[in-house]
Amino acid sequence: MKRALLLTAVVVASALAGVGAVDGAPATAFVSNVTVSPDQPAPGERFTISTTVRNADQSGSSFEITDVYVRTRGGTRDVTRVENLGTIPPGAEMKVPLTASFDDPGTRELRVFVVGRSDGEFVRLQYPVVVTVRQGGPQVSIDADDGVVGAENRIEVTAANGEDAPVRNLRLSVSGTDADVKSSTRVLPTLAAGESRTFNVSVTPSARRSQLEARLQYTTRGGNTRVVADTTTLRSDPLREDVRVDASVAASGASPPIVADVSNLGNAPLEDAVVEGVRNGTVVFRRPVGAIGSDASATTQVNVSGVSGGPLDVRLRYETGGREGEATTTLDYTANPGAVELTGVDYEMEGGRLHISGSTSNVGLSQVDSVVVRVLPTENVTPARPREYFVGSIPSSDFVSFDVYAEVDENASSVPLEVSYLSNGERKTRRTEVDVRDLQPAEPAQSGGGGSLPGTALLVGGVVALLLVVGVGAYAYRRR
Repeated sequence: MKRALLLTAVVVASALAGVGAVDGAPATAFVSNVTVSPDQPAPGERFTISTTVRNADQSGSSFEITDVYVRTRGGTRDVTRVENLGTIPPGAEMKVPLTASFDDPGTRELRVFVVGRSDGEFVRLQYPVVVTVRQGGPQVSIDADDGVVGAENRIEVTAANGEDAPVRNLRLSVSGTDADVKSSTRVLPTLAAGESRTFNVSVTPSARRSQLEARLQYTTRGGNTRVVADTTTLRSDPLREDVRVDASVAASGASPPIVADVSNLGNAPLEDAVVEGVRNGTVVFRRPVGAIGSDASATTQVNVSGVSGGPLDVRLRYETGGREGEATTTLDYTANPGAVELTGVDYEMEGGRLHISGSTSNVGLSQVDSVVVRVLPTENVTPARPREYFVGSIPSSDFVSFDVYAEVDENASSVPLEVSYLSNGERKTRRTEVDVRDLQPAEPAQSGGGGSLPGTALLVGGVVALLLVVGVGAYAYRRR
C-alpha cells in the first residue's frame, strides 16, 4: 500500500495548477502546465521539468520571456535556469524544458519561475511542483563466496524488479579489478513486476582482494533508460594443491577392469581430470574423470584390454588454479587373457610320414579365435600335407584336437610346431619342440676288447644247461 502511494506521488500540482500568480503588473501570460519526466527519477538520474507558458487571448501585446528557472521552496539558489527564450504573441504558448538531477532520494517541493516583459513592464510567474526522487525500479546484487587465487569461482548476480510495472531491454554486465570475468554480459528482453532472475558468472581472481561491479541497464515503461549498480570485494586464498590417486583391480579374469579413486584435498577444484594407464612410457588406456570439487573425491572404473599382467602406473592428469598437475600410483596388474598351449602331444609313423596329434588347450579366461597349428621346416624336418591344421575358436578353459604331418630323416631329433591365435584381438604366436629321438633304430653291439666276455659267458652257460637237460632225461629213461 505504501509503495502504491509512493508511485502515485510523482508530481503533485497545487491547487494553483493552471493559474499563474502574477507579481506586480496585470497578468498578460500564465503558466498553463508543468510536467516532470521521468515522474520518479532515481538518484543521480537527470529528469526534465517541462513548463508551458501561454499568452492570454485578451492580451493586447506579446509576452517576452527573459528567464525561466527552478528553485526549492523558499530557496534562493537555482536548481536549473534558461534565459532569453523569445516572445509569445497573444493567444500562443511556449513549452520550456529544463533538466536537473538530485543525488539523494527524497521528496522536493520546487517552484518554477517565469520572468518576462509585457508592454515594457516586468512580469514574474511562479508554479509549484513536487519531485520525488527514490531508489526505485529493478535492483542488482552480487553474492560471492571466498575464492582461490588463480581458480575459477562462480558468483551469483541477481536482477530483481520489485515494482508494479515491467521493465524491458535489460542488459547486465559484470566487470572486475584484479579478476578475470568470463561471459560477463547477459541480456533479457523483459523483467515482469515482482520477478527476479539470477545468473551464474565465472570469475578468476588474480589477487587476494578483487573488486567486482555489476551494472544493470534497463528501460522503464515510460521509455526512460536507467542504470543501477552494485559492487563487492572478493577475498581469495592462495592456492593449496593436494591431489592423490589410488588404484586397484576390480576383479579377476582375462582383462579385469581397474578402479581409480581420486581425492582432491586442495582448496581449488580439479578441471579436465583424466586417468591414464602407463607402461614403459606408453599410455595403454585413458579415461576422463571431469571436474572434482575441493575437499571432494571421485571413483571411476576403467575397462582394460590388451594389457598383460605386471606393474602398471596409474596416472591422474588435471588442471587446478590455472596450472597443470599430475599424481601417480603403481599397481601390480593381474590379467589372464586367452592363451593356447599344446597338450597331450603324441606321434607315430604312418606310411613313411610322422603323424603328430594332440590338443590345443585354452588355459586363459577368455575365448581365443583363429587358432592354427603348423609344422615348421628345419634341415631334418619337412612339413607334409596337411602342413597346418585350422582349429578355429576355443572357449576359455576348453580344448580342441589337432593333427599334422611331417617327413623326418634319420638325423631328426625334434619337430618344431607353431600355434598362432587371436586373444583380445591381438595375434599371439607360440613355438613348441616335439622330441622324436626314440624313432631312430638302436645302435649295433660293439665287438672286440672286453666286450666279448659277456657273449662267451652266455654261450658256455647255454651249453651247460643243454647237457644238464640231456643227462637228466637219460637217467630217467634208464630207471624205466
